[in-house]
Amino acid sequence: MTDVDVELSTGWVRGSARDGVARFLGIPYAEDPVGDLRFAAPVRRSSWDGLRHATRPAATAQRLRFDPDPAIPEPIIAGTDVLHVDVWTPVEDIDQHDPAGDSGRRSSGADGGHPVMVWIHGGGWESGSSNQPWFDGSTFARRGIVVVSVGYRLGVEGFTPLPDAPDNRGLLDWIAALEWVQREIPAFGGDPDRVTVSGQSAGGGAVLVLLGSPAATGLFHRAIASSPAVLRAPSTPAPEGVTAASLAAGGKGAVDEFHRKFRKDNQFTLPFRPVVGGELVPVPPLEAVAGGKAGEVPLMIGSTATEFEAIADKLPGPALLPGAALIALSQQIPRAGLRALARQSNGRSLRRSVGSVIDAAAIHSTVARTAETRLAAGDPTWVYDFRWEGGNGARHCADLPFFWAVPDGENAERYLGAPAPAALVEAMHDSWVDFIVEGDPGFGDYEQGHRKVMAWDDPPEELEDGLSAVRQVWWPETQD
Repeated sequence: MTDVDVELSTGWVRGSARDGVARFLGIPYAEDPVGDLRFAAPVRRSSWDGLRHATRPAATAQRLRFDPDPAIPEPIIAGTDVLHVDVWTPVEDIDQHDPAGDSGRRSSGADGGHPVMVWIHGGGWESGSSNQPWFDGSTFARRGIVVVSVGYRLGVEGFTPLPDAPDNRGLLDWIAALEWVQREIPAFGGDPDRVTVSGQSAGGGAVLVLLGSPAATGLFHRAIASSPAVLRAPSTPAPEGVTAASLAAGGKGAVDEFHRKFRKDNQFTLPFRPVVGGELVPVPPLEAVAGGKAGEVPLMIGSTATEFEAIADKLPGPALLPGAALIALSQQIPRAGLRALARQSNGRSLRRSVGSVIDAAAIHSTVARTAETRLAAGDPTWVYDFRWEGGNGARHCADLPFFWAVPDGENAERYLGAPAPAALVEAMHDSWVDFIVEGDPGFGDYEQGHRKVMAWDDPPEELEDGLSAVRQVWWPETQD
């Protein structure tokens, strides 16, 4: 492993290089959110003196795991300087200078530089981190793609509406990180005019929110939303009397205590999520993903076949029907859709039927709604459905080791329940690479009359109208 030094507008950073990939961890894009900045909009990072080391994972915003046994290992690293990015890039495309002497910055080069993938991690907007081991960008960097993984404020600090603080602080963090990419990515050999924003679960929801946010216009040029979580119920405000000032005055303990209670009081919804209304998110995200500037951005979107179905196995019996009903109502399921769901659930156990409602309401409905809205507007859209049934099945997050080409990553095989087929890993990874580089994942798009969906299975198969069952439940009026 060797040192790699790069000069940014804010100062020099030192990363490490191995096997042709340079890695930089914990480069700050905004000031440390402490004191008066804890619940404020992010402030652009000021310059530092000397050489800043970026060879170890930086502090994580996560303090309380969403799941005590998360699918992806989630390191929790102490510290407050959480507004940072991790970068992976082909090492041969970085100009190395002496930080004590040469002050020239690398330009993007005659060819414009490499395409860039910006990654926004998931975790219910309250957990996860930018340096989770499955999100090692080396696999993409070896294919000529610069990867930027974003750390952002989570939970109470990032998303709870408070009367004395700006809404959508986490969203403001994403935008600040994308602005950092526009300024600084040429120093890593990246092209600021070929940026793909991507994410999974809450991160996939973040991608859809950014598509419809006027403040993010022009900061990215393609988008990938995997298993996107976007609830149509209103965001959850803090109880009356709770303010940013009171939480800050109580310190870390007060914020964590409020976080735990807030989550407990909102068991069947995501209490931490972007707020609709105002300049950042003027209309609900699923109404803003098509047409205008959003429609100019090619989008690949998809999910796993049985996202959260297994959750129903863990729910206590008395909570099954109320939980499913609350979720269905919050997502505004139509009456005709209820009848279709009853038909589709015929012969299934109550738990599995409830699980399918959770799947459809939490994720599948968002995929179908987005695809249909963009189809009506004529916007370029590709849809996939991860259906590999090996091991533990096509559950939430099971597609990630395939797309990231990390089947041997920490905990991956245990989570999948079986070794990932090498050919399927290669095909799925190739599809993301092709989309990031060329704007086309290599399978048919979601167009009128066909509605093609790539079913990622062993072997993969393109399906005509692959979202038909979901459309029958959530948007029966779209049936041709």
